[in-house]
Amino acid sequence: MIAGVDDDDGGCWHCGRPSDEGTACAWCGVWLADLDPDRVPDAVRPLLSLARRWGISDDVQRANAVRTASRAELASMVDVVEGTSGPDLDAWLIGPEANADSPSPEYVAVSALTMAANHAGVHLERLGE
Repeated sequence: MIAGVDDDDGGCWHCGRPSDEGTACAWCGVWLADLDPDRVPDAVRPLLSLARRWGISDDVQRANAVRTASRAELASMVDVVEGTSGPDLDAWLIGPEANADSPSPEYVAVSALTMAANHAGVHLERLGE
């Protein structure tokens, strides 16, 4: 059993569709596995819960998630990511894992979260936010 997967039906915690118990949902892209705070710098830890939801590694799935989210969800994500952004996050994102053959799930999720936040910011601007 992977943490975060519903025990009753083995479905995704976000979309409820059946899961093959991989690390991410094949349907919506959210992370099914918990992200380990010990594998990220202290300054990045506040992003892990958002990264589990928004750190979708597939570009199309991530864009669809942003497109279909509420304005409030997007604004909240952007605010948290912008509030956490800084030299520690930047140094980690451009550090050794950026060139790793197999970066950690935490690195992939947080990196994709920053892309989702950038996309969400543009989307909100287009909506007049």
